[in-house]
Amino acid sequence: MEVFQEYLDRMDSPDHRNRTEEILAWVANTFPNLVPLIKWNTPMFSDHGTYIIGFSTAKQHLSVSPEEAGIAHFADDIARAGYSATKGLFRIPWNEPVNYELLEKMIEFNRLDKVQCSTFWR
Repeated sequence: MEVFQEYLDRMDSPDHRNRTEEILAWVANTFPNLVPLIKWNTPMFSDHGTYIIGFSTAKQHLSVSPEEAGIAHFADDIARAGYSATKGLFRIPWNEPVNYELLEKMIEFNRLDKVQCSTFWR
């Protein structure tokens, strides 16, 4: 995904870069109708001009942001997966497996919940 290449190239850790690229590719392949983009130096995906999910990297984890509504809706699933969360994001430690089932449910939730949304954010 060319749109993310510059972002990925700036990552210092090859392991973190590979993992991030794997997750972004999974989203693009699983949801081919989503639009990949970079905004605010953050890789994200949108649908009909509205935000669906975004990712950012930190030293110890990858942050995933499905907006506050997604975090609230999936709070129990996030906790069961062993991820820590704030009001707007949850963290996948670099040394922990990615719960792709949870990501898929969050993306599907946002796509359906925001089908009538005409703004970028809720």
